[in-house]
Formats: sequence, structure tokens, C-alpha cells
Amino acid sequence: MQNLFREFIFILFYRSRLMVVVFLTVFIVSAFFAVTLPSVYRSSAKFSVVIPQSFDPLQQESSADYRNRVRRFLQDQKELITSNRVLTKVVQEIYPGTTNRQSSTTARINDLLTNLDVLPPGGESAETSSVFIIGFSDHSPAFAAKVAQSVTDNYLAVTREISQGKSDFSHTFFQEQTDKLQKDMEDKQSKVRDFETRQALALLEILNLGENKGNAEVGPNALLTQFMGSYHALQTELAGLQASIGSVEGEINKKGIPAVLPEMEIPGRTISVFKSKVAQLQIQLNEMKPQFKENFEPMKQVEQELVLSVDALKNELKRSVSAQKMTARTIRARIGQLETIIQGLRDRIQTIAREKATYQNLLQQYNIAKEAYTRTQAQTEQARMAQSLTQDKQFLTLIDKPAVPISPYKPNRIMLALGGLISGLLLAIAAALTVDHFDHRFKTIYEIETQLNVPVLGSISSL
Repeated sequence: MQNLFREFIFILFYRSRLMVVVFLTVFIVSAFFAVTLPSVYRSSAKFSVVIPQSFDPLQQESSADYRNRVRRFLQDQKELITSNRVLTKVVQEIYPGTTNRQSSTTARINDLLTNLDVLPPGGESAETSSVFIIGFSDHSPAFAAKVAQSVTDNYLAVTREISQGKSDFSHTFFQEQTDKLQKDMEDKQSKVRDFETRQALALLEILNLGENKGNAEVGPNALLTQFMGSYHALQTELAGLQASIGSVEGEINKKGIPAVLPEMEIPGRTISVFKSKVAQLQIQLNEMKPQFKENFEPMKQVEQELVLSVDALKNELKRSVSAQKMTARTIRARIGQLETIIQGLRDRIQTIAREKATYQNLLQQYNIAKEAYTRTQAQTEQARMAQSLTQDKQFLTLIDKPAVPISPYKPNRIMLALGGLISGLLLAIAAALTVDHFDHRFKTIYEIETQLNVPVLGSISSL
């Protein structure tokens, strides 16, 4: 290690002329640039950003990530500042009368962009800072301040224009929607009122149809229930009457003594009288047959009287059947009338049900239109409030205005000279080491003894 250090020191002394030349060359060049480089001045404006909750319904965000919102906003502002919309106005202010051609304006904008930057403050990033700086650099401090001021003023003006345009559009949009929904709501309300006017007499039945009023039916439902009860009762009565007629006719048509139904035996009626007489004659004839011969005259008289009584009973039953048939026709006529009435009530109930559905549909459409109108009216009021406020002042604050810089922004002449000094020293050492590395001649007694392994008896000084 000691030998290496000794060799290193020897090389430095042995190549001292080369090192001096390299060092002086680098240092002189750095000093020349430090003295001759023109000064660059930078003028800047500082802005602070706060993202409030927007009043405008069209611009409200549901995201709660404030940092990302600020980052997106800063990026948007950078794009706006470097846009042609802003820089065209700046060129027109800075170079009046020289922007008649589009190509000239584009060239001026490109020149401005090379020296214009929009960045967060030093040491911070867009994720950690809500402050950004508009800076412009130029060799003239006055020109740098003039351009920075123009960019700042036009940027704020364009921001206000955009914000006001959004607010105006939002308010106009919701105002148009409100007017349209108001007209729609009034039309539906008019349809409801017209229906109520036309159906004023039936409105009570429409409202009561199908509703439970303490388990009591009202209107056509009550009448339908009442007539259906009468209809079923008459049907039952007619069925019983037809069965009775069929049974009696069967008894009349068969030979012998007809059987009389119990319900036809009413005291004082002719059928009951004839039935009793036939029964008595049967009993009397049955008593006489064992005692007398068939040609016994009194017994023949009893048989003839029995035949006459049976014929009279059948005739009476026929008259009763005729009366029952008349009653059945009357019942059928009443059933037909009830069927007509019941069908009319059913048609009425169906009509009322359709009218009720129509009425409820009209009410539902009116309520929906009213709700939409109320909601849009509230959004219109929010848009009006947003329009009345200066939107850019809610989130953008100018902290520092551009000023004429006193000291140059760059170059740093002291650091440039110091860098040349250090660079020259390092390059000189590197040059000495490099040249010595490619020089294979023996320069020291130590190298001779090491490489040739022979002792050195003496040396002659360099002349």
C-alpha cells in the first residue's frame, strides 16, 4: 500500500507539466464561460389552489380523493397556461403589430414555450403541494417580468372566461329543463283536472271501487252482491220447482193411484180432500173384498167411486202442475231480468275499474312530472348561485405577482469557476495517470530492481 502511494506521488511529480497544462486549460475555459456567459433572469408568479365543493350540479364530483383532484387540477392548469388560447394573447400584447401572419404567431409561441415553465415549488411534487409557479426566463429582466405578467393576466382572464362559460351553460341548461318540465307538469295536471271534471259523478265510485270500508261494500259492488243473492235464490227455487213438476207428472202418467208429495198436502186444499177420500175408499174396498163377491152391487159402486176419485185427484194434480209451470215461467222471467241487471252491473264495474286505472295513471304521471320539476328547479337554483359567484376565485389565489428580477437566475458564476477548478484538478490527475499507464519505460531504480532482479550500482542525473 505504501509503495502504491509512493508511485502515485512520483507520477504526479513526474507528470507535473502535463497536469499544469490540463488544469490551466480546463480552469481557463471554465473561467471564460463564467465571465462571458450572458445572465439569464427569471420572473415568476405563485398561485395557491384550493378545491372547494362546486355549487354547479354539472361540475360536482363525488370523489373524496382530494390529493388526486388537486393533481388533476394542476395538470389541467399547466395545459391551459401553455395552450395557444393563452399564449396567442400574450404574443399579441408583447409583440403588437408583428402577428399578422399565423406562422409568425406560431414561431413566437414556440419561442415563449422554450423559456416558460409551470412547476410546483422547489423540492415538492404535484402530489404533495397545492402551489404552482409560472416562470419565464430571459436575458433581459424587464422582458422576463413583462412576459410573466402577461402570461399571468391572460391565464386568469381565460380561467374566468371558461368558468363563467361553464356556469352560464349550466344555468341555461337547467333553466331550459325547468321550463320544459314545468310545461309537462302543467299539461299532466290539466289532464287530471279534465278527467275529474268529466267524471265528477262517478269519481266517488272510482275512488271507492275495490277499497275496504270497514268490510262494507258500497256502490255497484253492493248492488251486485245483492242481486247475485236474489239470482242464486231464484235458481234454487226454480230447480226445486222443476223437480217437483217432474215428479208429479210421473205420478199422473202412471196407472193406479198417484202418490202425492208431502208439500202438496195442505189442509183445506182439494188435493188433500181427494187424497183422503181415495184412501177411505181403498180401506172400504179392502174390507169388502174378503166378505162379498165381485158382482156385489155395493162393492161395485165403491170401485166406481174409487175410480172417479182417482181421476179427480189426477185432474187436480194436473191443475197443480199447470200452476207450478206458470210459477216456473215467472221465475225464469225474473232470472232473465236479474241476469240483465247483473251483466249491466258487471259492465259498470269494469268500466269504473278502467276509469280508475286511467285516473291513477294520470295521477302517477302528474306526480312523476312534479317530482322531476321540483328536483330540476333546485338544481337550477344551484346553477344560478354558481353563476353569481366568481368561480376562479373560489379555488385559485395569486400569492406573488411577477416582478423584475434583481439578480440573475443563471449562470452561477462562482459555482461555474469552482467547478472548473475542481474539474481541472481531477482531469489533470486523470491525464497524468493515463499517460503514465501507457508509458512502459523504466523511470525509477525500484522498477529496475523489481523487473530485472539485479542491483543498481549507480545512477546519472537527468540533464
